[in-house]
Amino acid sequence: MKVFLIVAAILLAIGGGTAYYMWNKPAPKAENAKAIVFQADDLSKEYAKDEKAADAKYLNKVIEVTGVVGDIDKNQDGGVMVVLQTSDPAAGVQCAMREKSVVVEKNKTVTIRGFCSGSGITGISLADCIISKP
Repeated sequence: MKVFLIVAAILLAIGGGTAYYMWNKPAPKAENAKAIVFQADDLSKEYAKDEKAADAKYLNKVIEVTGVVGDIDKNQDGGVMVVLQTSDPAAGVQCAMREKSVVVEKNKTVTIRGFCSGSGITGISLADCIISKP
């Protein structure tokens, strides 16, 4: 019985330590990872061709996408949302910017890096984005 309690206490300590580490582990950042590089239109076309296959390759991966800024807006959290134009006006690449003070100009070419969140009704979404090349 005594050995069982000691083993249980050790396992509890290991489990607690692991949980504490996982909870406090820093979140990955797009600037620290190798990115898959795309032109906005090419990424849009790949998702239009086969969304499931594109998700299998790119979902939650860092994507670096270059395109022309078509729209700049605020999302529901008050953050900046930059939409890069594609050949399909209804399916841009939506980039939720990490910084609320980011400055980009409409109709200018920009390179943005972020985590792919997949495709939705209004296009492909990238999260936690940064400007890679203005």
